Amino acid sequence: MRYFTTLGLTVFYVLASQAASAGPQTYQLEPTHVDLLFAINHLGFSWKHGSFRALTGTLSFDADHPEASQVTIAIKADSIDTAFAPRDKDLKGEHFLDTAKFPDIEFHSTRITRSGADAFTVVGDLTLHGVTRPIELQAKLNGVGANPFDKKPTVGFSVSGSLKRSDFGISALMPAIGDVVTITADAEFNQPPPHVQ
Repeated sequence: MRYFTTLGLTVFYVLASQAASAGPQTYQLEPTHVDLLFAINHLGFSWKHGSFRALTGTLSFDADHPEASQVTIAIKADSIDTAFAPRDKDLKGEHFLDTAKFPDIEFHSTRITRSGADAFTVVGDLTLHGVTRPIELQAKLNGVGANPFDKKPTVGFSVSGSLKRSDFGISALMPAIGDVVTITADAEFNQPPPHVQ
């Protein structure tokens, strides 16, 4: 049994059916409980927000040694959504994401270090627009345990970070449209319920 304190609340959890297991467990991203949001400065007047809708991912999570965990996320670039179809069409075009040529965005963690009781710095390789570069993200472990609705072992995180789009060869309309893109995400990873004999 372990306890995590998150946003002033105590989250109690038991690793259901895994209490006696040591080492990493494999989880899959839950597609109905993930949000990947971004924001970029628009002409100095505001920050425009958007999201990506199609994501898959795998998490190898070690509850006893979270620093040994690994995560891989794949994003369909043409799932970008800024709530305005003409702008989305431009963003998918050759001056920005060029999704016809570069359909996938991928992140692979390479190093995880603890920065607090339930906080971690995640360094990994991001492949965007055909360019792979390291980025650093801040992750908060929100909870681990059996989902009370479907009983699946579940892990949940909140993540934040930023990147410069010019580092990935996307510089159209700079500096009017900002270079720095901020990233926030919330995600749940889960496993099928344990097999019952």
